[in-house]
Amino acid sequence: MLTSICLWSFILSLNNTENAHKSKTLIDISSVALLNPVLAFTGLLAFFSLAGVPPLAGFFAKMEIFICSIGSSLFFASIVAILSSVISSFFYIRLIKSIYFEQKEDNFFIFPVSRGCSLVMGVSLFLLLCFFFNPSLLLLLSQKMALCLF
Repeated sequence: MLTSICLWSFILSLNNTENAHKSKTLIDISSVALLNPVLAFTGLLAFFSLAGVPPLAGFFAKMEIFICSIGSSLFFASIVAILSSVISSFFYIRLIKSIYFEQKEDNFFIFPVSRGCSLVMGVSLFLLLCFFFNPSLLLLLSQKMALCLF
């Protein structure tokens, strides 16, 4: 959930003179690293967390789901989930390649990130990095939330 909040705030902050009042496309994320390196690094960490790269929070979430599904003898579902995770990781890495290595033909003026969007992005990135250094906090938090359901 934190990763998707961080990722959506990254996407919504990609406003330039061409797409300020239109929907965002994949071309809009190209050459973000040259124009706003902090925003590009935030997108990098969010996509890596979605891909499940260890030791980010997305890795621990996927690992717990895979361990619980294998522990429950749901082997076919585990194999399908692992294969779909590998396939989706390929697409996330292609988006990271677009952020850092692809150049746009004509760079437009990029509007500054709004205060609310930068606050949401900063808090979610901070929590992703906290779970990077202390993953047991994420496991404890998810266990307490699961116990509240019953």
